[in-house]
Amino acid sequence: MAEWHPTYGRHILLDVWGVEPETLNDVESMQAAMLGAAKAAGATVVDTSFHRFPVQGLSGVVVLAESHISVHTFPEHGYAAFDIFTCGTRVDPERACEHLVRSVNAEDAYTRRFVRGVQGGISDQGDLSRIPSDQDDVTPLRAVVP
Repeated sequence: MAEWHPTYGRHILLDVWGVEPETLNDVESMQAAMLGAAKAAGATVVDTSFHRFPVQGLSGVVVLAESHISVHTFPEHGYAAFDIFTCGTRVDPERACEHLVRSVNAEDAYTRRFVRGVQGGISDQGDLSRIPSDQDDVTPLRAVVP
C-alpha cells in the first residue's frame, strides 16, 4: 500500500468526443459547465480565465482552492480535452467529470486517472477510491454517466 502524504491529489484526464462544434466554441457555456463541475465536485472556485481562438476553439481554466479544471477544445473534431486535478480527499473529481460529460452532451467520454503526491512518483489509478489499483487505467466514462 502506498504511503499517504498531505500533498495527495487526484488527477483525471477526460477526453470527450461527439460534441457539437458550437458548444466547443462557446466560452460562456464552457465556463458555465466548468463552474458547474467545480460545484458538483464540492470545490472552491478562486478564479477563471478563458480564451477563444480567432478561427475556432478555446482554452480555459477554473482555478480552485484545491487545484484546477482546465479545457482545450477542437470543434473541428467534436473533441475536448479536460484536466481535473484536486488536492486532498474532500473534493470528488469524479463528480466533476460526470457533470462535464452531461453539460457538453458528449457522445463518448474516456478518462485516465492518476494519484499525485505519492512518494515514488505519479501513480496510474483506475479506481480513485483506493491506492494502488490493479484496474485498467483507461475507463470509458459512459458506463458511469447516465
